[in-house]
Amino acid sequence: MEECQSVYIETYGDVSLLGNLSNSKQIEAKFYKKSLTNLDKNVWNTIYNWMNTDFPIDKFSSFVLFTTQKIGKDAAWADWNNKSLKEREEVLKKIKKSFDEQKSKSKQLKKCMDVIFDTENKTRLSKIIEKLYIDSINIDAETYRKSIYDRYGKGVPKTKKERFIDTLMGYILRPEIVNRNWEISYESFSKEVEDVTKQMVECTTIFPAKLKLTDIKPEEYEDNMFVKKIQDIEYDEVIDDAIDDYIYTANLIVHDMQESETIKKSLSKYEDNIENNFRAKYRKASRNYNEGERIARSQDLYDDVISSNDGAFHSYSTVDSYFHNGMIHILTDEKDDLVWLLNKKTNE
Repeated sequence: MEECQSVYIETYGDVSLLGNLSNSKQIEAKFYKKSLTNLDKNVWNTIYNWMNTDFPIDKFSSFVLFTTQKIGKDAAWADWNNKSLKEREEVLKKIKKSFDEQKSKSKQLKKCMDVIFDTENKTRLSKIIEKLYIDSINIDAETYRKSIYDRYGKGVPKTKKERFIDTLMGYILRPEIVNRNWEISYESFSKEVEDVTKQMVECTTIFPAKLKLTDIKPEEYEDNMFVKKIQDIEYDEVIDDAIDDYIYTANLIVHDMQESETIKKSLSKYEDNIENNFRAKYRKASRNYNEGERIARSQDLYDDVISSNDGAFHSYSTVDSYFHNGMIHILTDEKDDLVWLLNKKTNE
């Protein structure tokens, strides 16, 4: 659908797209395994139904036969969509002639042919076949279902795509919609998509678990500024954990969070939030410690900042503590003025 359009199901036929005449479609959907032959009932029954004067052909810019049937290269319908009106008329005439020459004829098909080729219906038939488009999707139902997930589920986590599409299908089948001319407007459906997407994304994306790193060599990080700043407050017992968090967080950012611009922007805001909170707590701690408590209160600041919750980012409802702490150590490693050791009192 486009803005201001609506889809109607089982109103004028299987599916109707109305609202913008230049892109209004009548779609007949067929699920068959047999190939689409010249005398296939799906095509002729469909054209026959459209020949009914009660069917508003001028409401639509195109008529689509949407079928799972394969079109053989020798079938008259092959390359139908690329043919001119004159060529299409010739195709139908040849099929009709071939049908008339048969000794044994399908009564149902003859009934269709008689109406379709009635001279009084010539103008109507020309309008119909000029707009007729045959959409053949020669794939099985499961493959097609997956293609729908992949095509329309890009905005939700991979593990939620199937549920996302199934939820929207449930919306289409709601009794209050079916009983109201089975009309689905662009506006109402867009709002449903927005709400369902939000529901699938929020509180569903699980933050990557921390892997057990077995090859960490703490001595290789002794010269890193974030380690030296912890040593400045004489808090050596937390250094190994700090190094562990630093390494894994840095690896996760490089390997898993650099491909998406959306994640990168969200992570940048999360980083700013952590830094702003750190600086606010540092200023408060620097004001409030007593003489002789500088190291002890600096260690308290470390524990306070490390154990804090500075929110989340992207679609993650929570952020694991290892990543939060790793981000803090990355910041202290990169910014000279971001330190743990509280400002020295003027009288010390």
